[in-house]
Amino acid sequence: MGSVVNMIRFHYSFFKSVPVILAIGAVILFAIVLGALFFSQRAGDESTDAVAANRLNLRILRLLSSIQDAETGQRGFLLTGDERYLGPFTRSVSTLPSEMAAVSPLLAQLDLPQASIDQLKDLMAKKLSELQRTVDLQRAGDTAGALAVVKSNEGIRQMDEIRDIIGQLQQSGIQNSAIHINALRSTTTWLSIIIAISAALLVVLAGGAMRLIYDHTRQIEQAQNELSHINENLEETVAARTESLQRANSELQTYAYIVSHDLRAPLVNIMGFTEELDRASGVFRSYLSSTDANPADPDAKLAIEAVETDIPEALGFIRSSMRRMDNLINQILVMARAGNRELRRERIKLGDLVEEMLATLRHRLDEDDIAVDMADNLPDVQSDRLALQQIVGNLLDNAIKYMDREKAGRIGIRGWRHGMSVTLEISDNGRGIADGDRERIFELFRRSGRQDRPGDGVGLAHVRALTRRLGGDVRVQSTFGEGTTFQVTVAADLEKMKKEEAGA
Repeated sequence: MGSVVNMIRFHYSFFKSVPVILAIGAVILFAIVLGALFFSQRAGDESTDAVAANRLNLRILRLLSSIQDAETGQRGFLLTGDERYLGPFTRSVSTLPSEMAAVSPLLAQLDLPQASIDQLKDLMAKKLSELQRTVDLQRAGDTAGALAVVKSNEGIRQMDEIRDIIGQLQQSGIQNSAIHINALRSTTTWLSIIIAISAALLVVLAGGAMRLIYDHTRQIEQAQNELSHINENLEETVAARTESLQRANSELQTYAYIVSHDLRAPLVNIMGFTEELDRASGVFRSYLSSTDANPADPDAKLAIEAVETDIPEALGFIRSSMRRMDNLINQILVMARAGNRELRRERIKLGDLVEEMLATLRHRLDEDDIAVDMADNLPDVQSDRLALQQIVGNLLDNAIKYMDREKAGRIGIRGWRHGMSVTLEISDNGRGIADGDRERIFELFRRSGRQDRPGDGVGLAHVRALTRRLGGDVRVQSTFGEGTTFQVTVAADLEKMKKEEAGA
C-alpha cells in the first residue's frame, strides 16, 4: 500500500513539476526565438547593405568607364575622321548625366563630403564639354583647332582629377562594404550560437522529460503490480464478506420468522384470554342484572360501571392493540418472504403493469377526483412481475393516501431506459415531505408528517428492499406542501444482472 501512496505523491509532484519545467523551457525558447529573429533580421539588413555597397562601387566604376569610353571614341574620330568611332562617345554623352544624377544621392548616404560629389559632377560636365567641342571642331573641318584643344592638356588634367575622386569614392565604398560584411559575419556567428544553445536546451528538456516519464512509468508499473496484488486480496475479502452478508441475511430472515412465531404465540394467548374476559364480563353483567343491584349503593355503582363501561373499553383497546401487533407481525413476515423469495424474470410492459395497478385503485382515484397523466412510451423490462407490482402499488397508494384534499389531485407517471437500467417516475402534487424526513421514510415502521392516515411505516421500506433486489434503488425528491416525486430504477434485464454479479 505504501508504494501506491508513493506513486500518488510522485504522480502529483510529476504533474506539478512538469508544467513548471515546460513553462521555464517555453520562456527560454521564446527568448531564443526572439533573439534568433533579431539576429536574422539584422543579418538580412547587413547583407542588403553590403550588396548595396558593392553595387554602388560598380556604378562608380561604370562612371569612370563611361567617361573613358567617351574619350576613346573622341580620339578615334579625331585621328580618322570616321563617324563610326563616335559610338561609345555618343552613348556616354547620353547616359552619363542621368547616371551621375542617380549615383549622387547614394554617395551622399555614405557621409562623403558634398564638395567632392559636386566637384565630380562639375569635372564630368567639363570633360564632356571638352570632348564635345573637339568633336564639333573636327566635324566642321577644323582638325588643327581640335588638336590644339587636345594638346592644351586640359582634358588630361580633368581626367586625372576624375580618377582621383573616383578612387577616393571607391575606397570609401570598399570600407563601407567591409563594415557591413564584418557586421554580417558577427551577426551570423551570434545566430549560430543561439541556434546551438536552443538545440542544446531542447536536448536537455527532452532528456529531462524522458527521465521524468521513465520514472513516472516505473512508479506506475510498481503501483499497478501492488494494486493487482491488493485486488486479488480484495476479491477474496469481498467474496468472504459477501458470503458473510448472505449468511447474515439468511439468519436475519430466520430470525424474523422466529420472532414472528414467538410474538404470535403469546398474542394468540392474549386473544384467547381476552375472549375469556369478555365472556366473564358478560356473565358478571347478567349476574348484576338478575340481583337487582341498587344503583345508589356505591359498591354496586362501581361494579355496574366496571361491567358496562370500563371492562368493554379496556377490551376494545386490547383488541385494537392486538390487531395492530398482528398486522406488524404480518408485515415482518412479508418483508422476510420478499427477501427470501426467488425472483422470476419475464418480459413486462411497464405501461400495462401500471394500468393494472391503476385499475385496482380506480375507485379511490375517482372518489378523491385525482387525475392521472401517464406517458405513452413506458419502456419494457425483463424483471419480476410480483415485485414490480408491489413497488408500483405501494407508491401509487401513498400518492393517493397523502394527496392534499384542498386542491385538485394530480399524479404523473413516466419512464425511460438509460444504459442497462430502466427508471419509472411517479410524481404527485400532494402534501410533500419535509427535508429531514426524506431518508427516514424508507426506514421500517417510520412515517412522515401528520399521522392522520392509516399505515404502519412498512410500505416504503418494502419498496426500497424490493428495488435493490431488482438491481436498482429508489430516490425521492419533494417540496413540502407542493408534492413528491419517486424515481424507481431497476435493471433492464434481471437475468443479465444476476450473471454479471455471479461473474464478479
